[in-house]
Amino acid sequence: MTPEVILFPDSHRLADYLVKTWIHLANEVIGEHGRFSSAFPGGRSPVEFYNLLSSWPDFNLWSKVHIFQTDERFVDEHHPDNNFRLIKDNLLRHIPIPMENVFPVPSHVETVGMAAEEYKNTLVRFFTLDRNHLPIIDFVLLGLGEDGHTASLFPGVDGINDPYRLTMPVSINHLKHDRISMTLSVINNARNVMFLVTGAQKAEAVREVLERGGDYPAAQVRPRQGKLTFLLDAQAAQLLEHKERYLTQAQPLSINPE
Repeated sequence: MTPEVILFPDSHRLADYLVKTWIHLANEVIGEHGRFSSAFPGGRSPVEFYNLLSSWPDFNLWSKVHIFQTDERFVDEHHPDNNFRLIKDNLLRHIPIPMENVFPVPSHVETVGMAAEEYKNTLVRFFTLDRNHLPIIDFVLLGLGEDGHTASLFPGVDGINDPYRLTMPVSINHLKHDRISMTLSVINNARNVMFLVTGAQKAEAVREVLERGGDYPAAQVRPRQGKLTFLLDAQAAQLLEHKERYLTQAQPLSINPE
């Protein structure tokens, strides 16, 4: 599928648009299905989005939102590199969401493999999955690494497209910590997938993924039935050779609470 690509002059306007889009989608899906499932990443890129979203006070919305993680570092929840800690500090502490609606990757188990298995079971229970079925997550937010990785799916890692696998442990020599990640099979089964990419250091990866393709994990994100969108600030988009193909101004959405 051809992704929608939206360019923004700076990260603040990107984050503002993403907040409005996320709230619009949440209200729409809750109106249709009674709940909204959303998978969030760690890293520096989404922090501005989390901070803006944390000011949204609508308890009626948050009571029906369910938050998952796209990936996690296999470290204690109090460790500064823990993704859930970042999400909690910048978003969850400030919103009226029931904690039973939040599903962190377990970090208290003995091995990274056990953590991946437990998180798989969390998805199976929440989405009441039969064997060999995939969850349909309403919204998945992704980042993009300079090496073309997304979530914790790195180039050269085997099994990221396994159609029967929901989560996987990731152990690579150059990584500081082992990780747990949703697979591409789960990501590509989502209804809405959005990349949030900011900064000049990501510009080469953006060009490779959007204009040259290849075997990068991020280039393999292609939702089967859902929508794929790239949100880029000016620095991340600076090396794109065909900017005229892309939207340069996103239309504002109405998100007034009822």
